[in-house]
Amino acid sequence: MMLGGLFGGGLVPSQNMYDPLTSQRLILQRNANYVLRVRAGPDMQHLETIDVNYERTPMKIDTPNFKGYVSVRVFGFNGLMSDPCHPPPAHADYFANGFSRKALYSIQVVGQFIGHGLTADDIMFGNYFDQRLPLPPFSGLFEWFMRRMDRTLVLDMKSDTPSATSPLLSTVQKLSYWKAELHGSERESVPEINNRILREVNPIDGAFDAAGRVAEYFPIKDSLNKDSKKRRRYFEKASHRQKWRVRSSDMYAFDFYSPFIDVNHQCVRMPNAVVEPMPFFDADMPLRYECRTRDGRSTFFIVQFELIPASRTRPLSSYQNRPRRQYRDSGYEREILDPPPPYTEHEQA
Repeated sequence: MMLGGLFGGGLVPSQNMYDPLTSQRLILQRNANYVLRVRAGPDMQHLETIDVNYERTPMKIDTPNFKGYVSVRVFGFNGLMSDPCHPPPAHADYFANGFSRKALYSIQVVGQFIGHGLTADDIMFGNYFDQRLPLPPFSGLFEWFMRRMDRTLVLDMKSDTPSATSPLLSTVQKLSYWKAELHGSERESVPEINNRILREVNPIDGAFDAAGRVAEYFPIKDSLNKDSKKRRRYFEKASHRQKWRVRSSDMYAFDFYSPFIDVNHQCVRMPNAVVEPMPFFDADMPLRYECRTRDGRSTFFIVQFELIPASRTRPLSSYQNRPRRQYRDSGYEREILDPPPPYTEHEQA
């Protein structure tokens, strides 16, 4: 379990922890002042804006360390897309049928880890930061609680480059595994969820469910396991992780998500209806997930949630009676539709 999923609102400054009005005001101010952008790539030098909630345009990564696809979904996403002419989808099939109660955002990866001598104990996934964190008093108590929740969690919260990571195979919610040369039966129809991935990868039957989401399909002790809790408990033991060999001929599909972290509104939604501003996520500190080796020598992929100041936008003249604004980024200008969602039932009629 990662930093965001465990801390929740626990590290929000104490004067806001029990003041819902103050928390709500901070959240509204942050939403008004910033626009969400999600970038992904094989390393920090090659991050590109990913098309959130677009099932037909997953990001493809092909490096000496990893080969596969990265997809990001955000419930109610109204941020920046890679192509300003294509606004975010008004609806995301991934969150249909009540799945938004399980996931407010999702990082899904399908691919192969390329390397020699890798084991499940070598591949880590979690949060990394580039600057020291403003830890509140009694943060050691929260660290103790986090380790109780995730016995494989590796915390380094007080260094100049903090991190909170866990072995990949013991932390993701859904995980499927199969040999790359094996493929599934021909499909009469392909679901909209993971539409392109299902067509191009053609995974074995059972790796994805009927709706197209990643399923739990992982062998444990020579028997097929479809219980994610059993798989996560199994890989809590370092000896089990060290015995599991990760080969280039293996295909992995996994989905990491959280029902508490609302990156679209930069807040934490707890089961008791308490909503608090997200800690450790602002314009100066993006929320970054990395998958890398335990020794840090190889990086497989990165997904980074960023807040872009709304002050870097200015109104443009209307086009086709739709309000627009201009966004200046990295030395070039582009347009995005505003406000989202840009299409209404009245317009489509």
